[in-house]
Amino acid sequence: DFGTGDSLARQSRRAALFGEMAFTLDERTLDKSLAFGLWACHMLSLLVWISTFVWALVQQRLKANIKSRPSDSVLPTRCEVYSTRFLVAYAIFDLLRGLDGCFDSSDGVCRAVFGITPVALRFVFWALRDIVLLWNINELLSFSVGWTHKALGWPQFQATQRLLRGACAFSCCGLIGCFAGLCLTNRQSYQAGAVASMVVLNSVWVKTNWALLKKVIPALEVVVAKGVDATDATSTGTAAAPAAEGEERRETPRGASPWVQAAVSQVRSSATLLLAANVAILCVFPCIALEKLVLRGAHTLPLIPGNNLDSWVGNQTSPLVTEKPTGIMLNPALELIEIMIGWLLWTHTVRTSRCDDALRPRYGPPGASPPACGYISEDAFASALLAEVSPASKKAQ
Repeated sequence: DFGTGDSLARQSRRAALFGEMAFTLDERTLDKSLAFGLWACHMLSLLVWISTFVWALVQQRLKANIKSRPSDSVLPTRCEVYSTRFLVAYAIFDLLRGLDGCFDSSDGVCRAVFGITPVALRFVFWALRDIVLLWNINELLSFSVGWTHKALGWPQFQATQRLLRGACAFSCCGLIGCFAGLCLTNRQSYQAGAVASMVVLNSVWVKTNWALLKKVIPALEVVVAKGVDATDATSTGTAAAPAAEGEERRETPRGASPWVQAAVSQVRSSATLLLAANVAILCVFPCIALEKLVLRGAHTLPLIPGNNLDSWVGNQTSPLVTEKPTGIMLNPALELIEIMIGWLLWTHTVRTSRCDDALRPRYGPPGASPPACGYISEDAFASALLAEVSPASKKAQ
């Protein structure tokens, strides 16, 4: 009986040991497959993004070239020109940042696929990529604020633009400081600081987009509507009914030129999407920062395990995905969000580049001399819109 019981106990321990090994093997195989699959998807996506952004940049330069461009008075706007350049830089920095892969995990440690990129170098490319993206969005919003306010004759747009650039500079400095703190101290709490630095900028973006949607765009639609009504009245010889004070029109009148309708519609849709994203960030990012600092105690956890706190880890490489301890789960949300943002930027670029010339603003009548800068500025955009809805200009045409 004793021998039989001892044999059964050994078999039970052996089965438990092999079962644990099989579970560990399956878990590591699954993590490695997931990490490599997302990394490959990200790299292939980057090749598509870079080729598309470079193609859009070449198209813009061809349009800006007077010798190779027909006299159709169509040029890209300043926002489009700088946005395309920002996106090319964004994709290149994202490629350099993600060559080694980067996956968050349940213990707060970022793990790599190959383990070949030093942490400091990864954070340099990471910071540059985020700064380029933030300034791209900020300049898009600043351009919308500029031409809409100038078309309305409102002088306070310069204060709004200074506020946007100041908030963006503050958040970018916060990002740089937090990435430097991660390398200098090896403390995960600086991850929460990088997340929290985005709250200030997104608060300013919420305020600006809300003002565009609730005040600026309705007033602009009234101006366009009055211009179209006055033009119709001039052509038919009938008096146009005056618009009531404070009247808001949710849709641009059908009598407006196609590019005027497209311009107002684009500002409204961009402000709506940005406002939704900003509100979501303001709701989620503070919770992420508090969870890391309060629940996890991130200030006492190392970014690179095996290294002391308050020590330089910039020359170290991130631990591998396959070397994570049992029970630690990978969190692919970061990579999925990065891929989603890239494809959204790609979609916006394709739609803008393939936009019909009839939906683009004119810098003047056919044959007019193009601006030396090669793009339509805020002043030219607002002047073209006002000239389009002006009865005098309509009558002259």
